Amino acid sequence: MNVDFIIVGQGIAGTCFAFELIKNQKSFIIIDKVEDNSSSKVALGVYNPLVLKWFTKVWKADEQISYFYKFYNEIEHFLKHNFIENEGIYKYLKTVYAQNMWLSKSPSKHKFDYMSQKILTINKEGLINTNFYGLVKKAGRIDIPLLLRLFKNHYVDKKILIEEDFNYEKLVFEHEGLYYNNIFSKNIIFCEGVKLFHNPYFKYLNLKPTKGEILAIYCKGLSLKNILHSRFLLIPLGNDYYSVGATYDWNNLDNLCTAEAKAEIKSMLDQTLKLPYKIISQRSGIRPSTFDRRAIVGRHNQYKNMYILNGLGTRGVLLSPYLSKCLVDYIYYNGVIDSDVDVKRFEKK
Repeated sequence: MNVDFIIVGQGIAGTCFAFELIKNQKSFIIIDKVEDNSSSKVALGVYNPLVLKWFTKVWKADEQISYFYKFYNEIEHFLKHNFIENEGIYKYLKTVYAQNMWLSKSPSKHKFDYMSQKILTINKEGLINTNFYGLVKKAGRIDIPLLLRLFKNHYVDKKILIEEDFNYEKLVFEHEGLYYNNIFSKNIIFCEGVKLFHNPYFKYLNLKPTKGEILAIYCKGLSLKNILHSRFLLIPLGNDYYSVGATYDWNNLDNLCTAEAKAEIKSMLDQTLKLPYKIISQRSGIRPSTFDRRAIVGRHNQYKNMYILNGLGTRGVLLSPYLSKCLVDYIYYNGVIDSDVDVKRFEKK
């Protein structure tokens, strides 16, 4: 088999990069044995253009949001399924300081598209606090587990998915490309999330993974349509089911769910909901983050047909489409990768 790309990883990064290749009529094969606790499989799927703690725009928010809707609309057409939920996020402004900060920043012409101009009230009797919310616009959720599952079905149908762990020792470089078993490819890209720790080709990268845990709950009669953000995100899934989270743990990077994280999320719920709720499940995943909180994109410093797309942290839903396009443009159309995310920043000077 001859292809343009071997893609290692079928999480949100690998899937978005693969779709960019489809759009550019490039061939590929994906290699991944997806674990149940991979960050994409347990991702909340939330996208928003703001840092909710400071009400500042995320890195290249305008560019990301602009391409985000175009990209996922194309995916919806391709898979014949709707994924985009665009109801916005209600940010609870607990203190007078937070309320004043919101009001001082929302009139800015640079944030007008993303922040409500007024402090709002939510008419939901099931909430303890119904006043003092700011609405983050152009924000919402993508059903990432469903999207990945439908893409996986497509890849299986096309016979372009190998469901196994990638074996780095089987990778053999030739002058014009590389071999992996009986596959010849012009290029390879690693979109493997936290598995990058075991990748011998990128040991020089400065990674800082974090463990996140979420709860799934049922709260009869709450009937929320919008995502709420207090300490954690409360995300409607339909029929009074919700995802809540996620926590951050930089020390315990195992796959185990903890009583501490459960108590932390439950504390927020008890301060938010009047109605009784039932915890359905608890899940954990490891986020592929970096010390400088920037993604890792670009070409390997030695192997010129080896690429990486990783380190997306909690913003993979929003970052993946934009960075996938940037990388495809770089590879095929002489595009430029922003120095903030270029893998070259990790090279020794």
